[in-house]
Amino acid sequence: MSKKSVAYGKFVRFFWNKPTVALNLLTLGLKLENTRRKVVATTRNDFSSWVDFAALSIVASAFSGEEVALVNLFFPSEIMAGFALKSVSAEGLSGMLAAMHLEDFALARAESIGVSKNTCSFHRAGLGLNLLNMMKNVRAVAVTNMLCDGNVPIFRTIASLCGLKLIVLDVPRNLDELNVDYVSQQLEQAVYELENQLNRRFDWKKFEEQMKIESEIFEALRELYPKLCEKPIKMHLYQHVNLLYTIHVRPDFHLLKAVRALERDLKAETSEDAKRILWMHLSPYYDNVLNEIFSKDSPHTVVASELCWDWLDWRIDVRRGFKSIAEKLLLNPLLNDARKRAEFAVKLAKDFRVNGVIHFNQFGCKQSSGSIELIKGVFDELKIPFLSLDGDCVDHTSSSSEQFKTRVQAFLEMIE
Repeated sequence: MSKKSVAYGKFVRFFWNKPTVALNLLTLGLKLENTRRKVVATTRNDFSSWVDFAALSIVASAFSGEEVALVNLFFPSEIMAGFALKSVSAEGLSGMLAAMHLEDFALARAESIGVSKNTCSFHRAGLGLNLLNMMKNVRAVAVTNMLCDGNVPIFRTIASLCGLKLIVLDVPRNLDELNVDYVSQQLEQAVYELENQLNRRFDWKKFEEQMKIESEIFEALRELYPKLCEKPIKMHLYQHVNLLYTIHVRPDFHLLKAVRALERDLKAETSEDAKRILWMHLSPYYDNVLNEIFSKDSPHTVVASELCWDWLDWRIDVRRGFKSIAEKLLLNPLLNDARKRAEFAVKLAKDFRVNGVIHFNQFGCKQSSGSIELIKGVFDELKIPFLSLDGDCVDHTSSSSEQFKTRVQAFLEMIE
């Protein structure tokens, strides 16, 4: 996410024709950076430092030799915790390559087997990484069909490459008791299939421990939410991505430490007259002008990201186990029709008292672009400035920094 990442990526690039060397260098770089971030988080003991460490530790585990489960952003990590598997998402791995400007190798490899360039770059890069045999010790591959119709076919190919059976959760669009039962039954079936595949029993104690950690995390976030709306923590744009990634993929004790630090940060935070921005969908993982415009020191602050708060209302009940997780999935406001998503975005905008909204449209993502006109219309009615920004979160060659800069600066001038 920085010039250091790009510089190290250039070094790794010299050895890409020697896959073993390149993989070892990639592993070493992630290990060293993960150690550095841990030292920074321990020393500073603030919210954003712990979030940065938590996010990278998820990606680094895919190359550390630990047993991992390759999942999409919304597959419930609690299930994998019951098997002592570390969940790692394809989105995060694609983002890691993008941060080093190495994603072109993975994208080209996926395209070489016929994957269309119109396919989301997160999927292409994730598949390409597996085709390049860079992934080691993947013990399970699992996915939900939530928000993206490309998840299942791409992950099925990845599972095949790993010699594994794909675990799929079909998540309906509405929350009701029948759908809660339907999803919880699928979770039971997923556990049964994983027990046979891994040749080990599901550990209910580990599962419950993970649920308890998440319960503490979400209860604390709900309690701090009003204070955070009043005095938002200053964060870089990319740190909002790190937060949403950690919340969805592996909300473990690192995130719990971040949330505990957040209460102290809020007490120390001073209110400043900065323009507040709500960010919708994702943002580029590679170093770019958007991270410069929306840095921690910018007069225009991204105070909230849509995907950081989509499960805020989830009330965890350890006793109800799989039904509680089913409710988590079905509660997601982005899962329903576009109007529900718009209502949720408006709530965030009003709670955080934002001066403007920016929606980043990821190329190839129907979910991020299909509802733009409806959402824009809702904010227009509220007279809240709205900017729709097209680009790619992974392929750093597909977007123009100057175009980003011109459009965003014009938008920010409008809300001065």
